Amino acid sequence: MRATRVLATIAIAALGLGVSTAGASGQASEPERITEAAPRSQRVAVFADSVGLGARSAIPAAFPADWEVNVDGQPARFVEQLENDFVKYRLAVSPQWFGDHVVIAGGYNYPYWDPERFDRSIDSIIGTLTAAGVKHVYWVTLREIDPQYISGAAWRQVQPYYWYFPTVNDHLERALDRHANLTLIDWAAAANRPGITYDAIHLNTTGAALYSSLIKSAVDSTATTVADGSTTRIRVPDADGAVAATVNLTTTHPRRSGHLGVHRCDEPAPTTSVHNYSRGQVVAHTALAPLDANGEFCLTTLTQTNLVVDVTGTFASDAGFNAVGPTRWHDTRTAGAPLGGGETLRLDVDDVRSAAGFTGDPDAVAINVTSVAGTDFGHITVTPCGVDADHSNVNFAGAAATPNLVVVAPDADGEICLRSTTTTHVVVDLFGIFDEASGVVVDLPRRLFDSRDDLDGTKVAAGSTVEIDLGPELGETAGGAIVNLTGVGAEAAGHFTAYPCTADRPTASNLNLGVGEVVANAAFLTPDADGLLCVSTHSRSHVVVDLLGEVGDVFEGHTAQRVLDTRQR
Repeated sequence: MRATRVLATIAIAALGLGVSTAGASGQASEPERITEAAPRSQRVAVFADSVGLGARSAIPAAFPADWEVNVDGQPARFVEQLENDFVKYRLAVSPQWFGDHVVIAGGYNYPYWDPERFDRSIDSIIGTLTAAGVKHVYWVTLREIDPQYISGAAWRQVQPYYWYFPTVNDHLERALDRHANLTLIDWAAAANRPGITYDAIHLNTTGAALYSSLIKSAVDSTATTVADGSTTRIRVPDADGAVAATVNLTTTHPRRSGHLGVHRCDEPAPTTSVHNYSRGQVVAHTALAPLDANGEFCLTTLTQTNLVVDVTGTFASDAGFNAVGPTRWHDTRTAGAPLGGGETLRLDVDDVRSAAGFTGDPDAVAINVTSVAGTDFGHITVTPCGVDADHSNVNFAGAAATPNLVVVAPDADGEICLRSTTTTHVVVDLFGIFDEASGVVVDLPRRLFDSRDDLDGTKVAAGSTVEIDLGPELGETAGGAIVNLTGVGAEAAGHFTAYPCTADRPTASNLNLGVGEVVANAAFLTPDADGLLCVSTHSRSHVVVDLLGEVGDVFEGHTAQRVLDTRQR
């Protein structure tokens, strides 16, 4: 128990906070109370050990004045002590503290000699709160700090117990599968930086403000999420007679890793996915959504998340586009070994022709290509077989599932080929078939803009707009362009928005990216009357725009319309 005692000594000696004092029973004394309780949806109770108590004043200050936020706890407490001496005590003497939201900021005092004890304490405290009617339980993960961000003395100080912090976070990650009302507040991801503690883990004023803002953000976003396994019906404006819509799907604040399925509302949810996300990630992907007779489509979510949906255009009925299922074309996870780095996967349209209900020879196919369980950073290139190309359609960063929409023309034998630079499993789903009437022309991608070359290596500044001239690239009858947008090396989390230059910039996004990431997303877009397409950046980043092809008047494009944002409800 030496490591735990060291942490307790440091915590008590270092903080010197005016925390609630324990009485003879070991429970907190009654603090001054707010005279009238806020609605349950605006009540937050926080129970913390020494780290969370460092934000005792900052946490209530992060919320609006009409919210009731109470913080209690004591340094050097195990989770079961937080439950017995503070949670249960407050339930008995201050039940008005408890509404929809409770935050647990504990775990730094971890029984490393008995890991199952920690799991039992997690389950017990969440069970107690759930039985008391609490809708959402939040748990703040532990800081995992690189030594360059703190002093040598602080690094030496934290060594006796720092080693088990990642283990505690792994326990909390696994608890998400056991408790549907648990959300993690990822302090571990946010806190790997300098200037937020006065030792290795205890908060200074800057750290307390950041810590509190994460709690506020988690409470706000979780209250608006759609539940695990839920289906959301979405109406597309002015979609009379359309068979499909081009939509950009964005998820924010997902509780766990998961995916979205898009389908007609009069059909069951498919087993395929169009959009994959990891816990806490903000990510966007383009999809072709099949529409029912009412101009509606449905989104089914595997796990709890906020949903944002922007519509950029529709496909007319009987005009050359055939919406499909979607239909699973190939999955290396079930078909055999993963696709090796430098290897080629060859797929034949005949393998899905009957399932897609299509008898002719397609001019092009719209597919969703997903990298799963990649072994390293890499990308996948999709082409007609026998064609060499150096572009990328899907950029992935290791194991996380990463999809992208691809429109590709099969070769004369009806085949397409996929190549990966790094070993990865590949999943291919067919979403649509373009025939001769569609006016789709898909050539090898042409690079229209690359700030790494066109700006001599200078990134596009935050808030700037890049103007792309598509006029010389598109035919006279083109209804829209198929482009691939790629962000490289963003210096802050942000997004790209693409739109006709003569239009006002919409409150929509086509691409979301985190710091340092390489992220690609395809899009069907219509330039303005002069053939100009604008791409605006939210954060400083390299911008790459590739033209994948064009589509005829089967496609009616427009400035992105936001048709759903659960964060605003």
